[in-house]
Amino acid sequence: MKSQRSQLIMLVALLVIWAISWRIVRVPSSPPSVIKTTAAKAAPQDSPLKARFHRVRAEMDVLYHYRLKPAPFDGTGNPFRITGAMAIAEPVEPTHGAAADASSKSAAAQIPQPNMAPEGGETLLKHAIEATRIGGVVTMNNTTQLTVDGQLHKEGEVFTARLHGRLVLIRIKQLTTNSVTLSLDDPDAGTAEMKIHLK
Repeated sequence: MKSQRSQLIMLVALLVIWAISWRIVRVPSSPPSVIKTTAAKAAPQDSPLKARFHRVRAEMDVLYHYRLKPAPFDGTGNPFRITGAMAIAEPVEPTHGAAADASSKSAAAQIPQPNMAPEGGETLLKHAIEATRIGGVVTMNNTTQLTVDGQLHKEGEVFTARLHGRLVLIRIKQLTTNSVTLSLDDPDAGTAEMKIHLK
């Protein structure tokens, strides 16, 4: 009991000493100049983060500029517009002299003339073959077949190619695994043969 009383007195004495020392050694409140200097020190610490943020933002703007702010659609550069129809539809300003003759000749060369003689013979066959998509050779059950526009054709069969709104009939005259001989099958178009080496 005596020891508890002495411990309690010691505790009260310690509290009184702590209160007196706190009153004496108390830290005075910092003046406004100290607050300004600490804020100034904090601002440079924030600036590297802000600089990094602005740098990342600029990189994102470069990458996503056209997605976030798309440019208005320009219809003058339309790749699906037909050149001849565009030349007919647009008004032509009158010019004088040799420049007028040159511009009229170039416009006439671009616009297809309806009264031009139709192609025939080798040129027709060559252009018709260029218009078709000839693939490889397939051999099934000892029969060699040629892939034309995604369809299989045997030797002797006829396939069609569309050229300037005209159907051209082409016959597979001879077919091997390395080459194919094609010929026109339209008597009005003339006669022509062409041998194509297959890769």
